Amino acid sequence: MRRPPPPHLPGSYLVLELTNRCSLACVHCSVSEADHPHHQDTGYLDVALAEGVFRDLADCGARFDSLVMFWLGEPLIHPHFLHIWQAAVRTAVRHGSFGKVEVHTNATHLSATMTRGVLNQAPLPQVWHFSLDAIERESYRRIKGLDRFTQVQKNVERFIRRRAELGAPWPRPVFQFIVGENNVAQVSAFRAHWEAVCEASGTPVRAAAGHVPPGEDAVVFFRQLDCPTADAQEASNALFREAMAAQGLAVPTQAEAGQEVRAENIHACSGFWKSPVISWRGELTTCTRDNLLENQVGRVTDSPFSALWWGEQMAGRRTRVAEGDYSGLPPCATCFIPRSLNYADLDEADMAAQAAWEAAG
Repeated sequence: MRRPPPPHLPGSYLVLELTNRCSLACVHCSVSEADHPHHQDTGYLDVALAEGVFRDLADCGARFDSLVMFWLGEPLIHPHFLHIWQAAVRTAVRHGSFGKVEVHTNATHLSATMTRGVLNQAPLPQVWHFSLDAIERESYRRIKGLDRFTQVQKNVERFIRRRAELGAPWPRPVFQFIVGENNVAQVSAFRAHWEAVCEASGTPVRAAAGHVPPGEDAVVFFRQLDCPTADAQEASNALFREAMAAQGLAVPTQAEAGQEVRAENIHACSGFWKSPVISWRGELTTCTRDNLLENQVGRVTDSPFSALWWGEQMAGRRTRVAEGDYSGLPPCATCFIPRSLNYADLDEADMAAQAAWEAAG
């Protein structure tokens, strides 16, 4: 008898890194760190590897709420990006493997050809986050590491116009702005610019903070900055709250005033249940913050994704993490991200569903 599919957990997402190469060097990304191990060896995800993961998920009947085609590089520079993108959308439509397909791009390579190739009317939500973070050229250069401001603005504005001309609902555009001390003064101007661009093309648009709301309309999206220490995160949270209050935007409860960001992670982290990450070389780990791959489970080049993510090793880790035991998992011991907005919730029902499925064997 065929084993039932693994449980679908709300808020789950699979991260697929198409490349760790990038056309920019943002100050808040490891790409800008000299000699960071994740970027010493660079390359592109093998198309066959991506297709193998998609087939494996379809065969075992697994479902994630989202497929995120991005990690620590610019996905659109992959020479076969359109092929992988279209394969992902087909897999989601035909097999229900993903409830949504998502891309994060800095838009440096968002050509007219690329734009036409991704606009579609498939019966599947698709979201593209344009990582912009500035509305003024010099500020953009300081944050992004290179001066690509003018071309990026033109690329994204063309995307919005072409989408409206074709009447294509997907991908849904999200204009992303990570709020920090280096750009907080530009929040209002950024919002006004992209709202005006959308309104000029007849594209419905709204602004949001913390999480992208459901829907098909464009979103001017403000995110808080993830920081390397708890004290820095406290300051980032406060800056974010103040900036969003000035915009009249509600901030989700995790970042409300009075909530301390603690450095001790004493709760079960959802990463071990909900957010597998596959690097461009096929390494599988449990969280996007594990950019040194210290929690690596194995390689999908050697074993199917399903055998690794729902296998004995991960079942053992989940049992320990459910009890707050992070021994042998270096990135987790002092992680405070479960106190951040950029985190998928985990509750007892999620853990119980997964444990019951694993026990059934």
